[in-house]
Amino acid sequence: MSQFELLYGDPVLVCFDGGDGGDDDPNDGGSSNLDGRGKVNIESRLKQAEKDAKLARDEADRKAAEARQAAEEAEAEKAKAFSQEDINTYLAEDRRKHQEKYKKLEGAYQEMLADKNLAAEQRSKFEGELQDLQKTFRTKEQQAEYERKQERERYENELKTSRDSATKWETMYKGSVIQRSLQDAAVGAEAFNPTQIIGLLTPMTQMRDKMDAAGNEIGEMAPMVDFQDIDEKTGDKIITLRTPQEAVQRMKELPEYWGNLFRANVVSGIGSGAATGGVTSGESGRIDPTKLTPDQYRKLRRENPEALGLKKRD
Repeated sequence: MSQFELLYGDPVLVCFDGGDGGDDDPNDGGSSNLDGRGKVNIESRLKQAEKDAKLARDEADRKAAEARQAAEEAEAEKAKAFSQEDINTYLAEDRRKHQEKYKKLEGAYQEMLADKNLAAEQRSKFEGELQDLQKTFRTKEQQAEYERKQERERYENELKTSRDSATKWETMYKGSVIQRSLQDAAVGAEAFNPTQIIGLLTPMTQMRDKMDAAGNEIGEMAPMVDFQDIDEKTGDKIITLRTPQEAVQRMKELPEYWGNLFRANVVSGIGSGAATGGVTSGESGRIDPTKLTPDQYRKLRRENPEALGLKKRD
């Protein structure tokens, strides 16, 4: 039994048996000795017991503090282990669930946007909501990459639009210059219908760089015709490069092919309808109607039907 337990245990009655008449016997007149040595002995024992009790309490408090500290450290270790593993697992699972919901919602938006019958206002609304949804679930890196992609696509679209616009205006400009140059050439050559000349020569005409006498480019462009020509020596078909004026003039020089297109090739004759070149009289003084323009045919039929093999009207 410890001193602490002894001190606070059941009270003990101390008896002194002085049957031999010693100093401690209360009946033989030794009460003065009890009041002296006995009292001092008890006080000494009480003080020692109090001292021992205090030491015991201090030891108990120290052990209790150590136990509390150990418990707190154990709880801290337990919480720390949870934050590193269990919390990460929980967050990963929560993120996975959110990703699944996001995918389903994104799929629903894309399905609605695939509807061709969707009104323009609703389509614009759904597209905006889908973009906001995608922004919410993107990481910073994904958002930065998405913005770079959007900027790149915007730049490419603007560049394509600019190129298409430049090509459109260039084509219109070149077409206008070509058409005007062919029309001027046809009018200058006294064509019956300049539109016919334009229609025939436009597919053969392109804008090309002008050359000086040495064959060097001079920084200007002009319409040039890849003319379907005839070699005068061999009669073979060839391609010659000519200006619109030269091409139209060459057409006049080939009446068997183009003679019916120009007024200068029509001469006085039967009913003033006979012509050189493509409208010269054939056998029996008749004119080949397949080589006449509609206006020439109508005029001959009205004024000189015999040239076409028709009877003259009464």
